Amino acid sequence: MKRFPIRLCALLACVVMLTSCLGNDDDNSSGYGDTAIISFTLGTLNRYTASVSTKTGNDTIIKTTVTGSTYKMTINQLSHDIFNPKELPVGTDVKHVVCTINTKNSGVVAIQSMTSDSLRWYSSNDSIDFSQPRVFRVISSDGLAYRDYTVTLNVSATTGVSFAWELAGTIDAGDITTKKLVARGDSISLTEADGTVGASAYEQYAFGDDGLLQSSRDNGQTWQAESLDDDSALLPADGKTACVNWAYAPADDTDYVLLVGTPRQDDETSMRVWRKIVSQAGGGQWVYMPFDDANHYPLPRQEWISMACYDGSVFAIGSDMVLRQSTDQGITWRQNSTYDLPASLTGDRVLMTTDKQERLWLLTSTGQLWRGFASK
Repeated sequence: MKRFPIRLCALLACVVMLTSCLGNDDDNSSGYGDTAIISFTLGTLNRYTASVSTKTGNDTIIKTTVTGSTYKMTINQLSHDIFNPKELPVGTDVKHVVCTINTKNSGVVAIQSMTSDSLRWYSSNDSIDFSQPRVFRVISSDGLAYRDYTVTLNVSATTGVSFAWELAGTIDAGDITTKKLVARGDSISLTEADGTVGASAYEQYAFGDDGLLQSSRDNGQTWQAESLDDDSALLPADGKTACVNWAYAPADDTDYVLLVGTPRQDDETSMRVWRKIVSQAGGGQWVYMPFDDANHYPLPRQEWISMACYDGSVFAIGSDMVLRQSTDQGITWRQNSTYDLPASLTGDRVLMTTDKQERLWLLTSTGQLWRGFASK
């Protein structure tokens, strides 16, 4: 639990005093210093789908409803993420969502603005815009501590979309285990690995001689140790990682960085997943994202891994040669038949990247260069 900021103490004090005044004179109970969101349920949602009128032949929009409560929300109490593993149907309106939240020890819930750090009190009657991940703050009943949760609603985007692979050519790639496939604008290039594990818009990342993560903000001239929220033994093995980044929607000039890699321990069956939210101003801490028993879609252990951002999600392929998609920033990883690998793909290793034309590229160990793209 984090200590509660001063700016809301006065308002919370009013809430606590009001609760006290409404109680029985003989009630000697006091507030609790611990709380959490323990359930999150979606209400009835609107869904809009395109169709063609059987009478006029004209395009029309059909409005239906979705029973949100049938889409169970997973609450990860370690990473403080809340999401629906089963995607809402394509066309679901997530800009106007009513939800019901239950908390431990009668915690009070507020929601952060989409454009600033300001908070407003949550109401089960209010419509909330979930077109991007939203931050909910649950505040202990004694008003002294809080927890933040990031809530993401996953909506299917595959209906009406076709995805196709085409073989762009075959090249003499040599040993791709020591190389990177890099997007440069609308084109791609194959380069030698430079010893870094990845980068954000503001930093480069690498493992030091001590096996710990380091970062550089001056193109590798100087390096400093990175801050971790968990045991460094949970870091992936150097040389068996992949890293992607994208603009973090809730804040300007900020990146979300996802680092995935093979565990250092031989008995672990799932990949290590870490993330960092880093801004242009600096700061940020690496947060470990463990797979718990409630997650039925972990990323299985791979002896090598390649990742790319595509179509608003993250794709990963590893030594089992299965392409998996994560629509919740690295928490769950599923196979999606829309994005199956090309039937005639050859090779036992793949490099992957995305260019600025929103095309997904694969380079195999046999030199096949595949280009994937979606069309509606």
